Amino acid sequence: MVKIYYFISACLLLFSCNNNNTQVSSSDDIRDTISSIKRDTIVEKDTIAPIQAPKEETDEATKMILEFYDKYIRQQDKMPCLDNREFCEEELRKIEREFLSNKLIKKIKRITEYRDMDPIVNAQDIFIEWLDSIKVKKINSKRYNVYRFNFYDKKYEIIKLKVAKKKDKYIIDDIIF
Repeated sequence: MVKIYYFISACLLLFSCNNNNTQVSSSDDIRDTISSIKRDTIVEKDTIAPIQAPKEETDEATKMILEFYDKYIRQQDKMPCLDNREFCEEELRKIEREFLSNKLIKKIKRITEYRDMDPIVNAQDIFIEWLDSIKVKKINSKRYNVYRFNFYDKKYEIIKLKVAKKKDKYIIDDIIF
């Protein structure tokens, strides 16, 4: 009789623990406003798939930001391209001209002259593994936050961006420090 009581108690305990893991957080509105890239498995850096916007509805600026960071981080991962340095540098500049305003490109040049870091990712080094954890959150029509995981501190770093519409597409107009 005591064994049956313990067995039933253990089953109820397991069942209640399982239910606690499947409850939805009350902060659904936060989850709905953050677009991110999630993968089920960690893969070798050569096989990381390109960042794609989530299947749920995502605005054009968010898609542009995700595409920019995907291309930028992949190109930086190829650097310094010892066999063809000029080509790699030009590819990086081409990505910057496509996604960044001229004002921001000039600002980045000034910042990198006196700071030993890349203001686009707000770090000294760039890791291809960031592509698995980049998230974008819309703050308002012109402001977006990009979250990238800092493996050393084990927390997300925030990169604050301003976007602008140029002709019929969005570009990153400023990085706020």
